[in-house]
Amino acid sequence: MRLRGLIALMLICSTSGAHAQDLIGALTNIGDARSWATVSVLLGLVLAVTLSTLIGVRRGHKAMDEKFLELERELSRNQKTVMILKDAHEELEVRVRDRTADLEMSYRKLDDVRDSLKAANDRLTSLARIDELTGIANRMQFDETLDIEIKRNIRAQRPVSLILAELDFFEPYCRSYGRKRGEQALKKVATAVSRTFKRAPDVVARYDDQSFAIILPATEVRDAMRFAERMRQVVYQLCIPNSESAVADRLTVSVGIATMQPDKLYKAKDLIAASGRAMEVAQQNSNTVEFDAIRSEPAVEA
Repeated sequence: MRLRGLIALMLICSTSGAHAQDLIGALTNIGDARSWATVSVLLGLVLAVTLSTLIGVRRGHKAMDEKFLELERELSRNQKTVMILKDAHEELEVRVRDRTADLEMSYRKLDDVRDSLKAANDRLTSLARIDELTGIANRMQFDETLDIEIKRNIRAQRPVSLILAELDFFEPYCRSYGRKRGEQALKKVATAVSRTFKRAPDVVARYDDQSFAIILPATEVRDAMRFAERMRQVVYQLCIPNSESAVADRLTVSVGIATMQPDKLYKAKDLIAASGRAMEVAQQNSNTVEFDAIRSEPAVEA
């Protein structure tokens, strides 16, 4: 009976379902038939089934182990790839930062060069409009500024006055005292006149070798006459000796004035001509101030 139970237990462990029931039924008859040959066959079958099952499980475990190894190798390769990509990304970021810094430095240098060129160009432009000897505006700047101020003040319905002044007996002065003393006298007169006309829109310029021009925007005749008289006194008070003068013991100036009203659209040359005529009248007596009106026919600019 013990042998029968042991065999039945082995069959139950190695089989299942209907097969186990069949085998148990067969074992029930062992005692009666005393068929040990059948028992041997059954045990052989059980052992064969068990061995086959164990072999299958072993193969399954081996396949799973190989799959795990393959997955581990794939994971390792992926990790290496990730590390390579990470290193490449970090290197790229460093290169981008360095390149950006280089570009920013280049842009700053370019801006510095551009600013230097602009400053040099502005200086050249300024120097082209400055009288080299006296440091005041030259004839080019005078012509440009007068045109601009006439148009601006006509739009604003304001008058524009112009003063032309020439040093009296200046050529005899230069012959007597020398050209260098003449240049020094021009510098002194230019400095004094510039300090006299300090309003923002006023422009003091060297009009000719020995003459000066002052543009007075938004200035009526009465005020222009007052400014011109002040200029005459300033030059007189410089006390620059001039033994060649027929009217004084010093260098003097003759001043002419003209004013353009906003309701009369004259050209710049008409205003200059009127101031020039007034200056010529002043030069007849020297060291005086004269006024002249614009006489040409109005010429409306397109």
